[in-house]
Amino acid sequence: MPEVNSPAAVVQAIIASRNTDREAALRLIAPHSLDQGNKVTREDWQRKWELMQTECPDMEVITEHSVENGEWVTNRYTIRGTHTGVLFGPAPTGRPFETGGIDMVRVVDGLLVEHWAYAAPITAAD
Repeated sequence: MPEVNSPAAVVQAIIASRNTDREAALRLIAPHSLDQGNKVTREDWQRKWELMQTECPDMEVITEHSVENGEWVTNRYTIRGTHTGVLFGPAPTGRPFETGGIDMVRVVDGLLVEHWAYAAPITAAD
């Protein structure tokens, strides 16, 4: 993986590699970071990604907009996949879904150190 430095480049590199080269993605995260205000390790990130892949194996995250300001980058996403797990709210339907989400990520010295996210729940009509 090429060297990435800007917060936006770090976040995009993590998204691009978390399911294909997880070790490379984990190297872009500080050994100890915050996720939704909780102290986590790289191992916690690994478990989170494994759960996401199990709950929605075909999940696609499309970055629609990205805004960088100093150490922070904010992204607006479209998230698509097949609703096979409880990751986004109600019981799985087995049907395709599309929802939106945003996150804010703080990157220091090329490493993710803080992450906040919101994904809109899937409603029964989705």
